[in-house]
Amino acid sequence: MGDIPDFPSFYRALHAGQDPLPWQARLAELVVREGWPTEIGVPTGLGKTACLDIAIWSLAWQAATLGADRFAPTRIWYVVNRRLLVDATYNRAVAIARLLAAPDSIDVAWPSATDADRSAVAQVAAALRALAAVGSSPGPLHLTRLRGGAELGARVPDPSQPALIFATVPMFASRWLFRGYGSSTSMRPVDAALAGVDSLVLLDEAHIAANLQTLAARGGPVELCDLGDPTRVLPPERARPRLVALTATGRTGDVFRLDAHDRENGVVRQRLGASKLASTASCAQKDLAKTLAERAVACLDGQERKSCVVFANTPLTARKVYDELERRAVRPKGSDTASELLLLTGRFREREGARVRSRVLDETYGAPAGRQGPREHDLIVVATQTLEVGADLDFDCLVTESAGARAIVQRFGRLNRLGLRENSEAVVVHPEEKEPSSIYGVEAEAVWQRIAAAAAGGTVDMCPERIVEVVGVPADIPKRVGELLPNHLWEWAKTTEPPQGEASSELFYEGVEKEGRISVLWRAHLPEPGVRLVPPAHEHESVEIPIGELRDALTDLTTGDLHRLTPDRASVEVVSDLRALRPGDTVVLRPETGLYDELGWNVSSKQTVLDVSPLDGPTLTLDDAIISNLIPGWGDDLKEVVRSLRAEDGVPLETKDEEALVTELLDQLSGDQPWHSWLDNQELDAFRGGLSTTVARPADDDPFLKPKRRDRPQVQLRSDAFDELSFDRARGTELGEHLRLVGDFSARMAGRIGCPAKLVEAVRLAGALHDIGKADPRFQRWLDPGREGGSLLAKSATPGERIEAYRRAAGWPRGGRHEQLSGRLAAAVLRDLDSGVDDDLVLHLVISHHGQGRPFVRLVADASEGTVSFRDNGAAVMVASNLALPDWQQPARFRRLCKRYGYWGLALLEAIVRQADHAVSQQGSTDAEGVI
Repeated sequence: MGDIPDFPSFYRALHAGQDPLPWQARLAELVVREGWPTEIGVPTGLGKTACLDIAIWSLAWQAATLGADRFAPTRIWYVVNRRLLVDATYNRAVAIARLLAAPDSIDVAWPSATDADRSAVAQVAAALRALAAVGSSPGPLHLTRLRGGAELGARVPDPSQPALIFATVPMFASRWLFRGYGSSTSMRPVDAALAGVDSLVLLDEAHIAANLQTLAARGGPVELCDLGDPTRVLPPERARPRLVALTATGRTGDVFRLDAHDRENGVVRQRLGASKLASTASCAQKDLAKTLAERAVACLDGQERKSCVVFANTPLTARKVYDELERRAVRPKGSDTASELLLLTGRFREREGARVRSRVLDETYGAPAGRQGPREHDLIVVATQTLEVGADLDFDCLVTESAGARAIVQRFGRLNRLGLRENSEAVVVHPEEKEPSSIYGVEAEAVWQRIAAAAAGGTVDMCPERIVEVVGVPADIPKRVGELLPNHLWEWAKTTEPPQGEASSELFYEGVEKEGRISVLWRAHLPEPGVRLVPPAHEHESVEIPIGELRDALTDLTTGDLHRLTPDRASVEVVSDLRALRPGDTVVLRPETGLYDELGWNVSSKQTVLDVSPLDGPTLTLDDAIISNLIPGWGDDLKEVVRSLRAEDGVPLETKDEEALVTELLDQLSGDQPWHSWLDNQELDAFRGGLSTTVARPADDDPFLKPKRRDRPQVQLRSDAFDELSFDRARGTELGEHLRLVGDFSARMAGRIGCPAKLVEAVRLAGALHDIGKADPRFQRWLDPGREGGSLLAKSATPGERIEAYRRAAGWPRGGRHEQLSGRLAAAVLRDLDSGVDDDLVLHLVISHHGQGRPFVRLVADASEGTVSFRDNGAAVMVASNLALPDWQQPARFRRLCKRYGYWGLALLEAIVRQADHAVSQQGSTDAEGVI
């Protein structure tokens, strides 16, 4: 194995000397030699999350041992079909990533670690680091979560960067199909490439995403409907996503299972035989919440303090159970014998959800697997399916509503998980319904009958070794889905201007019975349509709701009060008809609309919702509505300071006056103010301490107090959708140097990924030409109004609030695309250049480097009769500078390239040039080799 340690050595180094289970070591050897099986069918509680460790190690092993012949994908997606990803699994990944970034830190968690242990981690880290052309400052493994909502999250910095990405099924599948939730239209091709090429997809409890498995299967619908051949871009093993199902029971076909040797292991025997004694109870449907609450209280009756989880099938039932338990006063604060009561569903914003999850996972008060020691008080967690999958939790007792076979198996996997208790108590409660369960259908009734029969004598042991015998084989009836046709993919690939009335991608992986989801966030200040949101919308502000439920909740909303984010996610637009809302939209409500409280989404709540957007950064827009939301009943002194800072009389403030007013504002905020009741002291301190003394004054919106400058990772990419994003540097950048570096980086990325030599040269040439349209004199005046002559600029240090005024003064049309001019100039350069590469591809990569040209470039009104010229290797080319002139060849060129390289192969080549551009733009280095 060369310089890379074997898997057991790497695993022991990661986990403080703990050996892997036999099946984990056996799977690791299989993966590096033959590749991943289609399915991992290992019972719950036996460490399936070790597949993350195996994926990381196998990528490093193949990179070091096989080099260019490796078949291990660069990106590892861990996909869970729940909106709230399990923090325990993510925290495991964080620990691994940190250790890879600093192998010597192994001593912190494991003081007895040896040099061999440190070397095992360092060797894997070195192999991973060698793969990345750019990488990022946190370390060799990029780590991020995508939970849904309005923001992309931290995108992988370049396609050659080894990465571990946590996502829900919709967040992965929508990106893969060019309709990424939270992606702006301009960045959808990049996100499609990062999901659909060179990716290993570990799908946890894949039975709840069977349609995704069908779509992603080799020779399946997506592959058959692709226009072209991505193996022209990458080796066949990495040209499409490799999906591996992780299940507690396994099904049929290419399934990796426990063998006899595994079952001889002491830890495996203990966990498979963990006692879980279940009794049964039935009730009327109307009494379900009451019965679940009563059984939970009964489980906790006794001297010993315990933890109990209560599973309900819907968020509404879970909320009712929580309310029942609250009415029973199970959580009287200050009592020595009090129980702590928590509610966890998928209807939380990140701020509130994180608080609950951290409490559930707390080593002292929560119920993480392996927790030791007595409890100070009882713990009751009321949850939905959110806790079924992947949660490394271990409760003392369990109460659950009856459900389908796989759901029951998963729920019992959270009880006596490690088999450390001799006995553990559980109750299955069945509501007597006239109609089958809307979630589990007739299967729930059949499973209930089997459990009730098995427990006829009082209880039945639902230990992992025999639970499937009790509940029966899961029905696993696939949901009805749409039939994917070639035209569906062709329409989705047109990301520049998505066609009206296109089919929702959800229909093909969620099913036609599955109601589409929509994200909701609350903002106290809404700018005029077309004006940028400050701060930008972030995914942690939002909660995801079925679209029908949202429509019902908003029936009485006044026309004009409903807004949604525009496709670029930068501003809002008014929605006049609820029927115009579509799955994937992000609705923006005013806080006084209510519908949310500290326990999550609540259609009956009229409480004013806290707008959490000012806390990000933080940023404080000097708007009465925002400050009233943060500080209800704010006083006259603070109001006077804010209104003075707004300079409402139109007379600019003197610098010294502004500084004095900002100082007074910060003093007022640090004083005794009636802050929103949801804010705690820690949040307040972070908010007040994070505001700077700099006031930004946009031309078309209220001024705002900027956050203090914070250190950022060396490579932190963002959606580069607008020309205004050329204004993101502390100093200007010369165009010639920028073009050279982007070309160099593009070639490095393509080479590290494993693209053929001609494609490496094509992306280098595209990177070297991508911004030549910025040579237009108007664009140069926009970048630097006071500059006369000298070298052409690629970037500017102009403050954001002055960008629009400078654009108007320069005469550059609003919305004009400099890449349109770059394409014209590049075509002229290529006519005189014997490049030996695909000229169509080079032109498309130039035109699409901000997400345009799929298949059109957006045109604007332009009366210019001038020209723009560019000198390349001593020869000058000149073209018309009018931005109203269309490129009639681009749609056909786009279609030809899709047929040649496939939808995702072409998207990957675009991503290489675009992310190279992002990386160079955000680096202060003047030499490609100097970027880490």
